[in-house]
Amino acid sequence: FEPVELEGTTVSRASLHNVSYVRDLQLGIGDVITVYKANMIIPQIAENRTKSGNLPIPGVCPVCGAATRIVCTGDTETLICENPDCMAKKLKSLALFVSRDALSIDGLSEATLEKLVQSGCLHDFADLFRLEKHRETIASLEGMGEKSCDKLIRSAEQARHTTLPRVIYGLGIANIGIVNARNLCAAFGYDPEKLRKADEEELSGIEGIGPVIAAAVSAYFAVEENNRILDRLLEVLDLEVPEQAAEHENITGRTFVITGSVNHFANRSELKAFIEQRGGKVTGSVSAKTDYLINNDAASGSSKNRKARELGVTVITEEEFLELAGES
Repeated sequence: FEPVELEGTTVSRASLHNVSYVRDLQLGIGDVITVYKANMIIPQIAENRTKSGNLPIPGVCPVCGAATRIVCTGDTETLICENPDCMAKKLKSLALFVSRDALSIDGLSEATLEKLVQSGCLHDFADLFRLEKHRETIASLEGMGEKSCDKLIRSAEQARHTTLPRVIYGLGIANIGIVNARNLCAAFGYDPEKLRKADEEELSGIEGIGPVIAAAVSAYFAVEENNRILDRLLEVLDLEVPEQAAEHENITGRTFVITGSVNHFANRSELKAFIEQRGGKVTGSVSAKTDYLINNDAASGSSKNRKARELGVTVITEEEFLELAGES
């Protein structure tokens, strides 16, 4: 859309999350819209004033040219490419797997991942931990060199020591965020075999895991190739099992207030649920009974920050909270 000033920056794009979102707004080329920043960060469409509804839904994937189709999950329609080998799908899958809340491998942008795939060094997740055997090829790639190659291999080696929730989240199972991944793994004692063999009834009985998520997990592990992907990962990863007592002792009985945007969680509600599942309490305002105010902009002059400083309440970032919770 035409550039507009929002919250101190110029924006000209907003996310259209799925087909249902497009249709509900009756969007079309030439429409007049109003936009805002969700959580003062993410540009989104608030209203479509002209509602032409003439925006075409693509019939082919713009990356691989394969046919697209609309799938329904609950009341939501989403457009997908039908080609399982689509390069865009592969790159997005790999990008999620190396992201901060998953395996957290530094130096792997989508552009670098694409070079590794195209050079034949990277076929699936497990190959990320076997890059040493492709050292010469990687070092010769455009924009890499010996130093970048060494850094990448070291980062992958460090990421080899991880936890099962990070792996499960990184697999990209539908509807599984990092918090759901933690809940699932904890329920099965961090045993990947028990998790993947669980049926929908067992899964939906876990706190925070409803029938939609249970069905997604069950459907994922019903596919043999997905099990082979996990098997290959388990061969190369060193999984740590969290100590449950230590995990909760800094949260149980403490009172938290959350303000501002969050990065590791989908939204503040998900962070609130994470705290409450570990015995903590979340309130809407800072008081003398508050133990921590979680704010990624710890130096801001917001009313909650000012109140926390007046009362001597500790202000921590999301990263510091995760360290407190034993999840860093």
